[in-house]
Amino acid sequence: MNNRIRHQPQKPSLISFVVAERWLDQISQCEIRNDCCQLNQSRAEISALERALAISQEQLQNAQRQIESLTAARTSLEQQLLESNENYRQALHCAHHDELTGLPNRILLLDRLQQAMAQADRQQRPVALLFIDLDEFKNINDELGHSAGDLLLKEVGRRLLACIRYGDTACRYGGDEFLVLLGDVDADSSVAAVIEKIQTQLAEACIINGKVISISASIGAAIYHHDGQSSIDLLNRADNAMYRAKKLKFSAAS
Repeated sequence: MNNRIRHQPQKPSLISFVVAERWLDQISQCEIRNDCCQLNQSRAEISALERALAISQEQLQNAQRQIESLTAARTSLEQQLLESNENYRQALHCAHHDELTGLPNRILLLDRLQQAMAQADRQQRPVALLFIDLDEFKNINDELGHSAGDLLLKEVGRRLLACIRYGDTACRYGGDEFLVLLGDVDADSSVAAVIEKIQTQLAEACIINGKVISISASIGAAIYHHDGQSSIDLLNRADNAMYRAKKLKFSAAS
């Protein structure tokens, strides 16, 4: 008889199966609880991100609306600035130009005369001022009406501009009186040449409202420094010279 003891494998008892099953069930429940916690945490994170995204989207939309509003406001301000600049330019032009002829008015002429005199002092070059008065212009107004007279004044303005150089100034002084500023004149002969050119241009007949009109003008001149030391002196001297020329013309005609 074999003395060696043989161990027979023990069959698991029912209790062992129950314990193992409970243990596995507990593990499974723990895993489920962990999964549920992770799932809930993930859901919470997703919800938070969605809320943050919605807030960010709303802020972006608000910013876009603000940009659109600011852009519209800027466009409006730019347009207002353009209109204001244009209004200022027009007002400045009206303040310094004759409405009828478009020529510089006496304000601008006197300002340019002051500048020309200052330049003449620096360069020792004479400046000439011409005073022009249309002869018997009142008769044209009385016979043909003021509208015809206005058209004639416009034509006179155009002809004066055709007689002077770039940089010289033709001005409507008022009524039927005009001034011409000649800068940097060489001598009395050059002034006389301009006067003759103006007389020739004005003597050419023009057609106003279907009627042929011939005009003439009396012109006086003053030279800086020879005839005065100020703009008022030059203006008065040129005016007096014009009246002497007119008196001489009509005395010779009578």
